[in-house]
Amino acid sequence: MADSPTLNGDGDVAMAEIGGDDKKEVKLEDLFADVDSDEEFPSSMPNRMKPSSPLVAPSSPIENGTSISSSDPQLMRMFYQRLFPFRYLFQWLNHSPTPTNDFAHREFALTINDATGSEIYLRYQSYPTSDLIRKDIISRLPTRFEIGPVYSTNPRDRKQMRNQNSFKPLAKELCFDIDLTDYDDIRTCCDKANICIKCWQFMTMAIKVVDTALRDDFGFKHIMWVYSGRRGAHAWVCDKKARLMDDQKRRAIAGYLEVIRGGSQSGKRVNLWRPLHPHLT
Repeated sequence: MADSPTLNGDGDVAMAEIGGDDKKEVKLEDLFADVDSDEEFPSSMPNRMKPSSPLVAPSSPIENGTSISSSDPQLMRMFYQRLFPFRYLFQWLNHSPTPTNDFAHREFALTINDATGSEIYLRYQSYPTSDLIRKDIISRLPTRFEIGPVYSTNPRDRKQMRNQNSFKPLAKELCFDIDLTDYDDIRTCCDKANICIKCWQFMTMAIKVVDTALRDDFGFKHIMWVYSGRRGAHAWVCDKKARLMDDQKRRAIAGYLEVIRGGSQSGKRVNLWRPLHPHLT
């Protein structure tokens, strides 16, 4: 992860202009001119998704200067059809080139908008292959979806089991969430979800400290750091021994990494044991 990516408040990455004045200007709409539709998933909205009033076509928001929301169905459909890495998502979570239960029994939770604009939260969604999750995501156009644990059976079949207690999570990546709001009492440039290059240095230092501790003290090797999309970063520890940890071991690792507890009004916040751990020294 770069030390100081250029980000705005909505989690968008600012794109820098490349090349000099002699470079031909490329418009965004031109990039998709030759891939307007595919055979299985046409880019036009189905009838149930169309608003009551007709859309103004074919001028694009870039051409007419109007703004477009990140939750606009057309924009999300284009994103999921053309840009979202469904195959890499499958390869990452499946842990094998051929389909396994690591992916087929994995829970996905989708947040979608109904016809009235209200949010609907769908849990226990599962997909055997990358093609099926791609088809369902493009059909439903969720505003977000979350990756859950791997269960003992297919999450969709949980209600058909005779013994409901046998339906239980078996594995999940060990995840850490670091937010810049945790530094609001010491950063002087921004607050809340606002981010700038200066305060991102807190995130850079936190990533280096946590990553070093996870690798050197616990021996984890497969750690993926991702931008959270709003105000921080997430660490996904994907080693098999991490995925199979129970809740007690996960809490122990989190407690090991914890130095400051509670808020500014909770009394003593820092608890250190002597001799100091080398990382603290």
